[in-house]
Amino acid sequence: MDLWDMTKLLFRRWYFSLPMLLVTLALVAVASVTVEPDYSAKGHIQLIPPAGTTASDGEKNPIKNPWFDLGYEALGNATMIDVNKKSVLEQMVADGLTDNITVTMEQVPLFEIEAVGTSSAQATASVQRVMDAIAAAVQERQQTLRVAKTETITTLKLDDGSEVEVKNSKTMRVMVVAAGLGLLLTAGFTIGLDALLRFRASRRRGDDDDGAGDGPAIGSVHPEKRDEAAPPKASFESTQVVTPHRPGGRGERANGAPEQPAARQGNGAPQRSRASDGTEYRSKQVPTIEPEQAPIDATIVLPITPTRWKRDEKADYH
Repeated sequence: MDLWDMTKLLFRRWYFSLPMLLVTLALVAVASVTVEPDYSAKGHIQLIPPAGTTASDGEKNPIKNPWFDLGYEALGNATMIDVNKKSVLEQMVADGLTDNITVTMEQVPLFEIEAVGTSSAQATASVQRVMDAIAAAVQERQQTLRVAKTETITTLKLDDGSEVEVKNSKTMRVMVVAAGLGLLLTAGFTIGLDALLRFRASRRRGDDDDGAGDGPAIGSVHPEKRDEAAPPKASFESTQVVTPHRPGGRGERANGAPEQPAARQGNGAPQRSRASDGTEYRSKQVPTIEPEQAPIDATIVLPITPTRWKRDEKADYH
């Protein structure tokens, strides 16, 4: 079944599919009202290079900081690993914040933090917590290498995440899921109803056909009246079966002499004959059944009446 067949089926069973579609629209409307949107807050923090020291001649001394030699990108990757630890995220959730945070460093040396929460206050507080965690991680990574304070890379907060954006993506996802589920249920139940109605209709037609087949056919004899029909009539030429009453060969006398043919006593009546030694023979008549009363597999034998043909004497001369 393709899309066009499904559309025709929905229109044909509109009395069932239309209420289902209305229920689906109602569910979508309820989802759009009840599902709360998400709130997204963003913050930015900048890495500041170390100030360094100046020599007596006015030139700056070389900075002895391994992270400075590796570059800001290396320090930024290490910092993001520290911030995204499982223990840090679990602690944020325990404090009522969100763990749906994203930390990127696409423009070195700038961190971009995004937090998505259920409210604007939660999103802003989550961004501020992550910014503090980044500053602490940068400081801790350098302290483990005993970097001097004047040669330490510092951080600078560019904003505090107070600008919040409302995102309706979750609401749209719920609405799409509700609409898709409603359409699937509508199509499934409509197909099931159509199959059930077709089955009941075919079964009803089958019962009607069986009821019509139980009645007598046109021109046929009813079974109850078939026994009351007239007995089969004997044909004009009856087949005679001669059977002796005493043991011996059938159709022979006791002394082996052939029997005398029985005399016909009438059309269709049983005939009797008597041999010279007193043996009595009877002939049995095989009745002939009318064609309309004969079985369907019966063999019908048509009698032939002998006719005296008159010889054409004129034809003999030619």
